[in-house]
Formats: sequence, C-alpha cells, structure tokens
Amino acid sequence: MGAANSKTGAIARFEEICRNAVAIQEKFLMDRLAENKDTEYGKLFGFEYIHSVEEYQKELPITFHYDYEAVIERQVEGEEGLLTADKPVYYCISSGSTDSPKYVPIIERDLITQKFYWKDLIRESIRAQMPDFSEEELFGKIFETGEFRRDFMPDGTMSGVRAGALNRYLEEKGELNTDCYTAPLEVLFPNDTTEDMLYVKLRFALACRDVTAIHGVFVNRVVGMLRYVTDNWEAFLSDIETGEISDCFSVSHEWELYVKEHLPADPERAAQLRKIPIDDLEKGLVKKIWPKIKYGCLIGGSMFAPYMDRLWRYVDDLPIHYFTYAASEGCFGIARGINEGDAYYVLLPDTCFYEFLSETGDGEKILTIRDVEVGSKYEMLITTFSGAYRYAIGDVVEVVGFEGQAPLVRVCYRKSQVINIADEKMNVRQLENAMRKFQRRAECTAEGYCVDGDYAKRRPRYMLYLELADSVLPKDAEQLLDECLMESCPGYKRDRELDELDKVKIQMIPRGGFKAYGRFMAKLGHRKEQDKPLRILVTEEQKAFFGGALMS
Repeated sequence: MGAANSKTGAIARFEEICRNAVAIQEKFLMDRLAENKDTEYGKLFGFEYIHSVEEYQKELPITFHYDYEAVIERQVEGEEGLLTADKPVYYCISSGSTDSPKYVPIIERDLITQKFYWKDLIRESIRAQMPDFSEEELFGKIFETGEFRRDFMPDGTMSGVRAGALNRYLEEKGELNTDCYTAPLEVLFPNDTTEDMLYVKLRFALACRDVTAIHGVFVNRVVGMLRYVTDNWEAFLSDIETGEISDCFSVSHEWELYVKEHLPADPERAAQLRKIPIDDLEKGLVKKIWPKIKYGCLIGGSMFAPYMDRLWRYVDDLPIHYFTYAASEGCFGIARGINEGDAYYVLLPDTCFYEFLSETGDGEKILTIRDVEVGSKYEMLITTFSGAYRYAIGDVVEVVGFEGQAPLVRVCYRKSQVINIADEKMNVRQLENAMRKFQRRAECTAEGYCVDGDYAKRRPRYMLYLELADSVLPKDAEQLLDECLMESCPGYKRDRELDELDKVKIQMIPRGGFKAYGRFMAKLGHRKEQDKPLRILVTEEQKAFFGGALMS
C-alpha cells in the first residue's frame, strides 16, 4: 500500500489479508454457502452439499441481474430468506448498461466491510504516504463532490447508489461525523438531486478557505463541477460578495432561502478569489481557490483519459488517489496509493469471491485468483455477501501484478461497452483513444460524443454522434476520424482494409444535445449520481434519442 514507515492497524490488517488471499477467498465462499443454505436459493442449488470451489462451479450457473429480478421483487415486498439469511439494510439502485433502474440488495456485513476499506484503510494509506502533514492538514475540510439523494424503499429500507450507501448507513447508526465536510448534512444528503444542488454544493465549497482535499466518485463529475465554476466565475464571485444568487443560476426558492441563511455576504472571501488572474483561469484552478489542498480522491485513470486530461489542467500536480473499484453489487478493489501511474486496484479477498473467464474465450476452465496470470485479461464473476452468486458483472480486467496473493488489476472496459458490427470488437478504451487523436488533429473540442452502428447501406459503418464545444470541423474530418479509429483498434483497421466496414459517418448534434439527453434520462428515472460518460449506444431508448426521434 505504499512506502509507510509506521504501519498502522488498517494497513497491517490489509497486508495480512492479501498474504492469505487464496485461503480467505475459499473461506469467504464456504461461509456464504453455509450461512445461506436454508434460503430459497440455497435449497434450490443444494448449498448444504457443496464443500469445494469445484463443486460450487459445477452446481451453480453463471447468472446475470435478470436472473434475480423476480426474487428481488418478492424480497422488496417483504419476503425473507430468499437470497440471504440476513435481511437487506440497503438497496443499491444500479444504472448498469441499460436505462431501467435495477435494485441490488445489500446486507449489513457488506457495509461494515466496505467501511474498513473506504474509511479506515484509505485514510491510513493517505496518512502513511503523506507523513509530513498532520491529520488536520489532510482531513480537516473535505470538499465532497458526490450527491447522494435520501431515498427509501416502501418498507423504509434505505436505497440509493453504492457511493452513498456507507455514509447513509453510518448516519443511521449515529456514527457519521460531517464536521470535516464543506457542506452540511442536508446538502450532502438532499431529498432531491437537481441542478440546485450543484450550485449549492459549490457555494459552500467556494466559501471555505481551508479545503484540504477534494473527494468524488467518477472523475467526469469532478471535472464537470470545476468547469461549471470557470464558466460562471464572475457570477459566483458576485454571489459570495453579496450573499445573493445571480439570475444565471437555476435555484429553487427553498434552496435560495437556505443558501442565504447559511452563507451570508462575504466580501473578504470574494476579494481573495478576485485576486486569481482571470487569464488562463482553468490552469491550476483548484490550488488557486484552495491553497491548503493536499490531495484528491476519485475514480479515474486511463479508462477516463479525456476527463483525466482536463482534470490535470485544473489540479496541476495535486496528488490523486484513485479511490475504489466498485459497483452496486459489491466493493471489489482499492487503489494501492497516491500518484500511481494508472488506476490499479488490489482485489479485496474478503468482500467477494472472484472467478475469471479468459477475455478471448480460450479454454473451458474458469479460474480463481490462484490461477490468473500477469498480463492476461479476464471477464470477472463475483459472489457477494448480499446474494449474488457467480454473477457476471460484465467487467474485463487486466492483471498487472499481485499484492501478496491478491491480484492487482486495471479495469479495461465493460463487455456491454463494446461496439461490434463486423467482428472488430472496439471497446470504450480504444474509442476514447481514437477521439483524443481526432480532436488533436482536427483542432476541435468535443462537448460530448457517442457511437452506434449504421446498417442503412450495403456495408455497415460507425455513426459518431458529436457535439462540439466551440469549434468547427475541417472538411476532411471523417477521413481523419477513420484514420484515428484504425490506429486505435486493430479489428477496425482489419475490417476497413477487408472492405467489411465503410468509412465512419459523423452526425453533428446541436449545442445542448447531451444535456438534453441527461434530462431525457432523468425522466426515465436515471439518477445524476450514476452519471458515467456515454460512449456506445446500447439500449433502444439511447438509439432513438440520438437518432433524432426523441431529442428535444
């Protein structure tokens, strides 16, 4: 977990877990089978008679969320003992790769284990790797950029996104200390998450002179907030100075009153911020606003390369911890430390049981952590505390090393986030790499983009839906893009040369198109906290929207 001279309890415990990862994995699986043997699912698959990993793999099928939908619906309606002996204390709302929300039950032990990694281990790792700073200097005031709505199921069980589950749980237990955050509890956990909250959260953060860290979930959200600040810089300064709210901000009457009550006029803070040169405002902005900031903690890395490029412009050389590898179904990995070359995650042996399928599909054997090899890519299956058994989450990871016996992985892409219209199998990573090259060569900036297959002609082709920020495309834009796609994806290059694919088509999207898509998704019940960059159109709703039928 980094070079620490004084290893504290959490780090020492984690290193011990990693040293014994194989045994812990097998114990995790056997414990789950034993404690859930009398559940409906356990009786169906004979948990009582399974005594080895091999028997488990033989007796249970690989599953997907749709295999659980009916039983989760019964569970939500009050039935117990279906998937787990323990009753869920939280339902994660998962966006997955479709537009329809999915409910994932979470039991208490899942959250207790999550607390060790997200609170204890990350905190101690940051402290150990930044030994020259005190607790107050590292954790005194944290700008938490996430927005976690306070929702409940019909029976009163908490619900929401995984990123908010732990703090919601700790709050209910009376164990959540919010003194370290720039925003009050009601702003961290509002009854609704709208554009109101973006402004409100930023007003509290900008008012604080002593921010020591910025925490977030996905890097695109953090970058979006910082861009919102730069786009509305003068209006924010005016509001801080006067205690009012400028007309350019859409804030409800309720939150307007709240902000005015809690953030009165502060001409001194406004004067401090006005000293920041307006020329090249973005460059190093975070340190200019908050000179005491020491680090950032968020999910980023090469999977989010375009947003990381923008983030580095805002934060300069600020140390970054890549936080966690997690999904609604579980917490899978933790970043080893600050300033790693990429987002590398140690798979957590005591949060899930992991199985691995070769990315290429070669070989029939499904592997465990004792079998995986450095340099190989695998689709991952998980078995969780909360009743997901041999669950295919759709993630492809590359093993890049080991921490003890625990694999160190880089998340490559989601299997659903692959466009494959002529056996080219272009994944999100390759697409984003091609778009970075294209924007550089075409001297343009994309506000948003996504791709779909176009089958209208004899030969299929890629249709790139593109919204530009403030530039125009050159006449040879499609040729440039085609070249970039060929450079980034060997399969695409092969199929273009074999005449299996036609040259890519660029379809321009009107300004504001991707924001309109966000509003469209909100109408379908999609949550802002789940925002991830849309790259490959998967659902019929997405295809209809960008095809023009639903855009408004």
